[in-house]
Amino acid sequence: MAKNLYIFDCFGVVISNVSGLWMNKRLNAEQQEFMCKNVFRSIDTGKTSMEWMFDIICEKFGMQKETVKKEWADEEFVLTDTVDLIRKLRANGDTVALLSNASKEYVDYLFDRFDLNRYFDKIFVSSVYGCAKPDKVFYEICVKSFDEKFENIYFTDDTPGNLLDLEQFGIKPVLFKNAKDFKKAVGLKD
Repeated sequence: MAKNLYIFDCFGVVISNVSGLWMNKRLNAEQQEFMCKNVFRSIDTGKTSMEWMFDIICEKFGMQKETVKKEWADEEFVLTDTVDLIRKLRANGDTVALLSNASKEYVDYLFDRFDLNRYFDKIFVSSVYGCAKPDKVFYEICVKSFDEKFENIYFTDDTPGNLLDLEQFGIKPVLFKNAKDFKKAVGLKD
């Protein structure tokens, strides 16, 4: 049986898109743009922390920190169809990795909370490497970390901009909508 490498994004693919869900409920479009450009990228590249983010939200938008943290936590949940898919991929002998733009501490917290570490052969979190998707260096770090050769390498993300020009690393990009569509896109049978 041919062995493939499946690389999954975290937020919006394995775990809910926590920041997007929270922002859509609490912030207008201009405030969301500020967060994406000025806050999340800084966290993703390891320059700042989630705690700093909560401080910025409270300072800039006049919110209470404990309320924001509780609301944030309320948006955290596992996309169980994706985890079931990953479980099956691993049972078939395929290799599975995570490639996420995030704070390592936050991913560690969520993976411990939801017991997700066991589903991934390797985990790559952008804050550790000081670079984030769509920076090609981040993809290269992931792919080159594996000594074995794979028949296919797939990367799935729910952000189209993170799927551009990946063929240079031998990666087949898959836009994630849901686990069922992912299976179709990569030719997996139920």
